[in-house]
Amino acid sequence: MAGALLLLWAVLHAQTPDPAARARYDAAIRRMRDSLTVLEGAAAMFRADLINASPDLVISRATRLRQHCAGSGREAGGLDSLRLVGGQLRRELALLRVELTRCHREFTLGPWYQGVDSVKAWAPYRIARLSSAVRRFRLAAHTNTP
Repeated sequence: MAGALLLLWAVLHAQTPDPAARARYDAAIRRMRDSLTVLEGAAAMFRADLINASPDLVISRATRLRQHCAGSGREAGGLDSLRLVGGQLRRELALLRVELTRCHREFTLGPWYQGVDSVKAWAPYRIARLSSAVRRFRLAAHTNTP
């Protein structure tokens, strides 16, 4: 009987995450959420008055959006390395990282205003796709309980 109780205790103890791992996970999720909030702000700013935006303003906003996509991508990489990330969250994180990489690539403008018109035309679609990935990640993060 004592052996069975000891075995049960060992199994239950092995399944509970250690406090340090939980603290690292919580901090990484908080940084990721903050990064995504800033990214969403940059995306909203990019869309603001897009029709009348000058090429210089489009370049400035695209540069800022690319920087935030790269920053969120770095945070996602840090979160992905933690073992407390569950299966659904890990899948959504992988899809989000794909969208962040795509964001960085698709909002890159060439020299001398090359691509400004294309970025203006495709920005609503691209930002909607990115926003969808962010929403799915946030939902998965909310339901992930390590």
